[in-house]
Amino acid sequence: MELADALVEGLLALDVRHVFGVSGANIEHLHDAIHRLGRGRLTSVLAKREDGAACMADYFGRVSRRLGVCCATSGGGMMNLVAGVAEAYQSSVPLLAIVGQPPKRLEGRGAFQDSSGIGRTVDAVRMFSALTKFTRRVDDPMRFWENFEDAVVAALEGRPGPSALLFPRSIFVAQVPDRVAEFVASVNARVHPREARLDELRDALELVRQAQAPVMLVGQGAQRTRNRQALFEFARAIDIPVATTMGARGEFPNDHPNYLGVVGMAGHPSVHDFIRDRCDLLLLAGCSLDVMTRGPFLPENEGNRPQSPPRSTLRSPRDELSSLVGKQMVAISADLGELRRSLSEPLTCAIEADLGATFERLHQLLNMAPFKVPSLGCYVQESFVSVPAPSPASVPAPPASGVRENPLLQSLALESLSQYLPEKGAILYDAGNCAAAALHMLSVPPGVTSVIALGMGAMGYGIAGAVGAQLGSPPGSRTMVFAGDGAFLTLGQEIHTAVDLALPILFVIFNNAMHGMCVTRQNRYFESRYEAVSYSRVDIAEVSRGFGSEERLWVGKAHTLDELEALMNDFMRNPMRTGVLELVLTVEEIPPFIPCMPANSETRPTRESFERLKPVAADASSESPAIPDETAAELSRCG
Repeated sequence: MELADALVEGLLALDVRHVFGVSGANIEHLHDAIHRLGRGRLTSVLAKREDGAACMADYFGRVSRRLGVCCATSGGGMMNLVAGVAEAYQSSVPLLAIVGQPPKRLEGRGAFQDSSGIGRTVDAVRMFSALTKFTRRVDDPMRFWENFEDAVVAALEGRPGPSALLFPRSIFVAQVPDRVAEFVASVNARVHPREARLDELRDALELVRQAQAPVMLVGQGAQRTRNRQALFEFARAIDIPVATTMGARGEFPNDHPNYLGVVGMAGHPSVHDFIRDRCDLLLLAGCSLDVMTRGPFLPENEGNRPQSPPRSTLRSPRDELSSLVGKQMVAISADLGELRRSLSEPLTCAIEADLGATFERLHQLLNMAPFKVPSLGCYVQESFVSVPAPSPASVPAPPASGVRENPLLQSLALESLSQYLPEKGAILYDAGNCAAAALHMLSVPPGVTSVIALGMGAMGYGIAGAVGAQLGSPPGSRTMVFAGDGAFLTLGQEIHTAVDLALPILFVIFNNAMHGMCVTRQNRYFESRYEAVSYSRVDIAEVSRGFGSEERLWVGKAHTLDELEALMNDFMRNPMRTGVLELVLTVEEIPPFIPCMPANSETRPTRESFERLKPVAADASSESPAIPDETAAELSRCG
């Protein structure tokens, strides 16, 4: 069979359902083969740009825990894939990028979009090799199956990540051997979880058993195991307090009594205090302790005391984690390299193995000699109280049309939107203030996946990625995206892709006519010298209406809380459709992102803590969204 046909048959055998991409001269053989051989099981998803396609494949892989596949033609199409492939690399997402190249006979001889590395041309192999676990240019059709298998295995085994296969246009029509069945069997034989040794498991269990105040910190690695339920079952069995990183917000039930909250730059101050002051052992489950996670424990952020970043800093490795130095750390991850590089001291116990399989075996050992950790006692999860941004932070930006008495605040909007979150599906956070606030304020409902791109942190990633996330979710699911106007202007055209596919995604766009996080930083660190952060206000609702008719796309625009609630009541009459909700913000608040916040910022118990502790609340029947001051004080004393 021809190579393009073999590639499609191989994807079908792997149960790949979608190839995200944009067609072009040097990838069109692949799309033709999908059209002829897809059989309704493998379809092309036409993104508006290749960077959007890579985002879609990435988020499909995260949500479905399967291989995401994207494709691009040569030249600019290939270059547009780079940011998404790099994000998948840093976030360890199984992804396969299929990239078309000019015909081999024209390489170095003036080929259009040549990327052979000959003369003054881009070297595509070297470029993708820096972004992937495996990159191979397929020049010999007799080695196609070998190259394809190696790429798939690399993407899936150990700590997952992206692979890239580059195909010169001429090779797509070359004949290759028939070996689909053998290919799948060989992949399955090579992709298997790394198992922990029995002595490692016993050591880890004994350390947790002896700890007086252990905490399990669940990281993004939990999204990379097929058996994440094993983590929950083990944690419940020993009754250990659990926190999650920002990238793993939904990887442990947020409504569980032992859930402490989120650790990280947009995390909960109560869990940071608990780990800093009371915890004596951290059980790190798929957690690398990157800067976005360990930031609250760095010297400049301890006690929520952010300082201006020094122009030059000489800091010893020990200072990097001063609040965590001396604590025992038991780490379980498919790859411990990044964690070890983040620490100034060796891990107390290190298990480099598949997360789910390891916790399953730990639970089996636990059953032979059960124990529970000491009681958590009275713990109150607290969040930061929203505060207005200093008046200089009002960057010169055109106001919204019409002046309203009660302008919409981001914090109030999120509080209102908390009642409309999906009951099954995914919540996506894009970049910026709104993502930090949504991560901080909104609990993830049981059974819902939460996703954020913290590897490269690109604006617009969540908007494009929502298409892949929804396609990777079970039937009956819906997706909700929290993004800013900067993200909309970057990749907002991918909303049209969602409309085309009739996907139930609600895009909530916070429109403040600026890059809010940059404004906050320039106000704080650069004496309000604003540069390259604001622009004239875009009517996002009006632009979005051009993406589809009213029958295919719901669009709303809110300036006040009353308008927001009325619009959401209307949308929820039929939430299984594509929707865009523009929230017009004319008053800024400081985001709950620790480096941006004032020193010793005020906190209050979260609604979840308030609900769990109703018996001790002075006004448990209050319908007000704000917790009374006296109740907050009482709950705080409890901790």
